[in-house]
Amino acid sequence: MSARPVVSVVIPAYNASRWIGATLCSVQCQTLREIEIIVVDDGSVDDTPGIVERFAIHDPRIRVVYRQNGGVGAARNTGIRSARGEFIAPLDADDLWEPGKLEKQVSRIRQCGEKTAMIYCWSRQIDEGGNSSYCYPAFMIEGDFLSAIILRNFLGNASVPLLRAEALATTGFYLTKAEQGGVQGCEDWDLSIRISEHWQVGLVPEVLVSYRQVRSCMSSETGGMSASYRLVLERARQRNNHLPEALFRWSEGHFQSYLVSKSYGSRDFKGCLAAVSRSIAADPVVLLNWHLHSLMIKSVIWLAAGDWLKKAFKRREKSFETGSSVSSPSASVTLFERIQQRRWTQVVDEKS
Repeated sequence: MSARPVVSVVIPAYNASRWIGATLCSVQCQTLREIEIIVVDDGSVDDTPGIVERFAIHDPRIRVVYRQNGGVGAARNTGIRSARGEFIAPLDADDLWEPGKLEKQVSRIRQCGEKTAMIYCWSRQIDEGGNSSYCYPAFMIEGDFLSAIILRNFLGNASVPLLRAEALATTGFYLTKAEQGGVQGCEDWDLSIRISEHWQVGLVPEVLVSYRQVRSCMSSETGGMSASYRLVLERARQRNNHLPEALFRWSEGHFQSYLVSKSYGSRDFKGCLAAVSRSIAADPVVLLNWHLHSLMIKSVIWLAAGDWLKKAFKRREKSFETGSSVSSPSASVTLFERIQQRRWTQVVDEKS
């Protein structure tokens, strides 16, 4: 490519042979054609690089960058360093984009002006077969939203944002696994917080990303995710000591509650109970969340029952509830939900 691309798509890939083809197709189908597609092979031992190379034969916009395995943050950074685009669009190797995703985000960021460094959109969750299983809440926040993004990572996943390359040169890239002490999981959230500290953020109010959740890959390393989150939160606290301490406590209570559901869904019952403890320690208000109580009790039962119940369960092949940490829909709003909604409204209205 001789002309500078408008967008550099950066795809970190590690043993992604099952999904990388579909992911690349969703990028090739973008209505914005002036793009480069950088796949960073993070030391794969499967056919991931071979698949990408076969795509590249027919599409000169695609190139592969090879590196030793170092985690998703380091892989994304490798791609960004070799990117030539005005904007950077990260995409995980198993996620999908709607055809107009990049074109709509580029149009929006140019409409917002040079003070805006990130454009997000809405996303859905899909399963291994590509079937939609959950749509993330449709947040409508734009402009200055530092407090809101600290309270909750409402972007949802790393395949959502379009980033101004100039901003990354100023704020720095993703945290690496090594920089997080050997854990990972919240590096995209950390970058969103750092961008929000200096730039404004815009929105394309459409579902443009399909975020794949694969059962065999569901993280049971909730202890590692918790450690990553706490490092990110502490860094944000040190940089933003003008923000109220309650904001950070509410954030950790909410995130640890999410890990309760994630742990239970991946059958990590000890991790579920550990997340319950961390959530309550950060924000005792979560004691009012009856969904948390339910998962805690179920985890105790599973641990007490032992292997025989797990084997019986496996024979029936009954699925777990793995989604968010919210309770099941009901006709009335609980006290916990009212408190959480009041907090969210307070944070969004105050506009850090």
